[in-house]
Amino acid sequence: MADDNQQESQHVHKELKVAKLMPLAMKLLEIVLAVFAIGLVVDPLNSFQKIMIRMHFKLDDAAIIYITIAGYLMINTLFIICQLLGDRIPKRTLILFSSVGGLLHIVAGSIIVYNWTKILGPYYSNNELYPSKQYMDMFISGAVFTFVNAAVFFLEVFFIIYSSKSIE
Repeated sequence: MADDNQQESQHVHKELKVAKLMPLAMKLLEIVLAVFAIGLVVDPLNSFQKIMIRMHFKLDDAAIIYITIAGYLMINTLFIICQLLGDRIPKRTLILFSSVGGLLHIVAGSIIVYNWTKILGPYYSNNELYPSKQYMDMFISGAVFTFVNAAVFFLEVFFIIYSSKSIE
């Protein structure tokens, strides 16, 4: 009986340790994905402005993409710093930020895909100016990383809700 209680307490201790470290790991993954996404999107967005594809790409779209990805890059960095300093962030706040972050990343990724198809369309229909294939590939790869980051945000929401129920 004593062994069963000891094994059970070790199992609960492991679950608590994982529950404490998982949000930190998720935030680190979100930061890495955001860095990849922003790194892949920056050059294509700059080149679209230089080669006169302004008629196909609006600056408002670039603002939404940059604000979403870079904003949540900073927010997640602050959450990690707070957690490393020992501050506890309330579960509701984490759920709110993660769910809104997931939704905004879906919007940003959708805008990237929409603009990618809109810019690529004239290339196939007539002989307009068009960007390089490398930039177009980078642009759509940035969208993939943005969608993966949205999935990680929603996975984090699920994990926060699941871990708060299992601890209680």
